[in-house]
Amino acid sequence: MPDGLTGPSGVSIDQGYLAIDEESEVRLRRAGDRFTLTVKNGHGESRRETEVDLDQATFDELWADTVGHRVEKVRRKIDLDGRLVAELDEYSGGLEGVRVVEVEFESEGAARNFEPPAWFGRELTGDRAWANQSLAASGAPEKRLEFRLRPGEEAATGVCRVITARASQAAAEVRSAGASADSAGHVHEARKSLKKVRSALRLLRGVIPDDERSEANRACRDASAHLSGARDAEVKLGTLEKVTVGESDLDGAGDWRGELETEAAGHRGDITPEGLAEVARSIDAVARCFRGRELVGQDEAVAGNAGRGYRRGRKAMKKARSSDEVEAFHDWRKRAKDLRYQLEILEPELPEMFSQTRKGAEELADLLGDLHDLDVLKADLEGRDLETEDARLLAKAIDGFRAKEVRDCLDLGAEVYSVKPGKFTNRLGEALSGGA
Repeated sequence: MPDGLTGPSGVSIDQGYLAIDEESEVRLRRAGDRFTLTVKNGHGESRRETEVDLDQATFDELWADTVGHRVEKVRRKIDLDGRLVAELDEYSGGLEGVRVVEVEFESEGAARNFEPPAWFGRELTGDRAWANQSLAASGAPEKRLEFRLRPGEEAATGVCRVITARASQAAAEVRSAGASADSAGHVHEARKSLKKVRSALRLLRGVIPDDERSEANRACRDASAHLSGARDAEVKLGTLEKVTVGESDLDGAGDWRGELETEAAGHRGDITPEGLAEVARSIDAVARCFRGRELVGQDEAVAGNAGRGYRRGRKAMKKARSSDEVEAFHDWRKRAKDLRYQLEILEPELPEMFSQTRKGAEELADLLGDLHDLDVLKADLEGRDLETEDARLLAKAIDGFRAKEVRDCLDLGAEVYSVKPGKFTNRLGEALSGGA
């Protein structure tokens, strides 16, 4: 909701559907004292629409045929820049708490160039589950499935929908960061969503053209890099606090902390409204590329890509165990995150064993993330001009924490990657194709 919204309380609308199919709908609406019948064709950004007025008697006669396919809402009109008008619908009844905002444009080009205000939230265009006819027939989509496969959904189609939703969520967080006095939380959430988009893109290897997938991945990577400076400095501060808490002999920590705080403040200044707007536009372009995309018959390819990621993670774990190299653990971390995020998308169609693997991968990714933070902090220490003894004691403290994190990661990793890759991939493919 926009802050300080004033004006009329809105118009009550009762809406029911006489007919609904994949590409069209026949809708009855009572808005205040006006009664209409509307036929719509198409879906997504561009739709054809024919509307006729009805008298109340005709409306009442037809209304009886909409039982089980109705919504109740209050619509408020809100003026936007560029002489545009937003229609904010607040639903009631079985959809209590649902709020959706819509803007109509003169052309598809105008729609693509529109930069929504921060209060709009995530864009829902192209997601049929959020269309009014679907809300009327089936209610609001389950929140837990917003970023997961829905019942009966083709795997690759669902992955495209999730990419769209995650990218739209990231763009919304970036816009909120630009409108907020404290942008840190929004930036963090945007970066998390972008990482999940990149993991989902790997499930489409060989399903969509490689150059298209690479371009989307590059856009998300660059957007995340633009947002990384302040967040990285703040993570170093948090990790330093964890390492030094209760350690009174680490005199150099205070000077180091002060330098990190100065750097974090400087990076916060790098995040400008203009820069954030450009980042949001680039992420919106990724969402638009996958919006409403339907890819059928690709379950085996999606399963194979998830299995490929699992195999790479298992290989990365073995290399990390044998080498103890920082880069090896960093690579393993990326593979563990992929496993977590990819199984999260596919989980509703998978048997329980994959839920347990996903939970283990989530815990493992967090542990490897903590280990990565320690390694980044150690590298930062090596570039600081601290007293030799202070630097030695701080390095020793970091190494102590690191040794425990390494043991915990390897122990948990052995459980997460206990199934051989071929067997893992076969089970995944059978489940997605309906064989489990």
